Amino acid sequence: MAHNLNEKDGKTSFASTEKAWHGLGQIVEKAMTSEEAIKLANLDYDVVKEPIFCEGQNGFQSVVPNNFVTKRTDNNEIFGIVGNRYEIVQNRDAFTFFDAIVGSGQAIFETAGVLGKGERIFISAKMPSYVRIAGTDDVTEMYTMLTSSHDGTGAVIAAITPIRVVCQNTLKMALRDTKNKISIRHTTSAEAKMADAHKLLGIVNTYTEALNASVNQLALKKVSDLQVKNLIAELFPSDAKVETRITNIRDAVSKSYFEGIGQEKVLGTAWGFLNGVTHYLSHEKEYKDADTKFENLVMEGASSKVTDKAMELLMAL
Repeated sequence: MAHNLNEKDGKTSFASTEKAWHGLGQIVEKAMTSEEAIKLANLDYDVVKEPIFCEGQNGFQSVVPNNFVTKRTDNNEIFGIVGNRYEIVQNRDAFTFFDAIVGSGQAIFETAGVLGKGERIFISAKMPSYVRIAGTDDVTEMYTMLTSSHDGTGAVIAAITPIRVVCQNTLKMALRDTKNKISIRHTTSAEAKMADAHKLLGIVNTYTEALNASVNQLALKKVSDLQVKNLIAELFPSDAKVETRITNIRDAVSKSYFEGIGQEKVLGTAWGFLNGVTHYLSHEKEYKDADTKFENLVMEGASSKVTDKAMELLMAL
């Protein structure tokens, strides 16, 4: 699988306190601000907005009204076309609202990276909250993934991303009546930043409580091997056009359920089945590149939708 993590001056644009899920990066100190993380990950390039010119009659150039390009100043890489109201937020300023959370000991910055050619960046942070299956050492830790873009696709997003410790499965899923992400508007106001930080912490805590209740409910539900087979078939329905591919996917999910890391203690339960699915999506499924894997697992891509569907089917049992 190809990695599409950007490089600058021969260094991979990734800073980490421990090995990241794609295996790239460099070890950095855990206690750091977002600006320090940006610098350590070689993400401290500037982005500018410039007018677009087109060639008119007689070879004269004219400005395209209300349209601009965003680009990196260090290598002139163009990111996208934006309107005249679009305001650039530099990487070093994108996540400063989160510094208050880290500064108060309620999170630790862990990884920082760039997707594509620098049009998107992210920082992940480990939160103190976690989920535990009652009476076991089966723990799922909570992370917040912060993303920002320079191509006009959106504001700063803070997405809650649970990771099961024993297998490093990504368990990001929608839960009824509970938010798992918010959009953050850039502001220079200290009060507004603090308000955003408190809002995000509230969402993390509420989501963690809801997830804890849901997964413990799944851990008590028994599933037979026949039910597992039928659930996999419902998740990945038959398609005559790609019959062999669907069969291979079903076989891979089944193998992840029966043989995946950390599965021996949860076989025969709905929790075990959910982790069989997420093990496949996190570790066995082939993605086009690192960007695609990130979109699928962390944002609301196809893989996270499969996890959502699996959760719905299991809760209905």
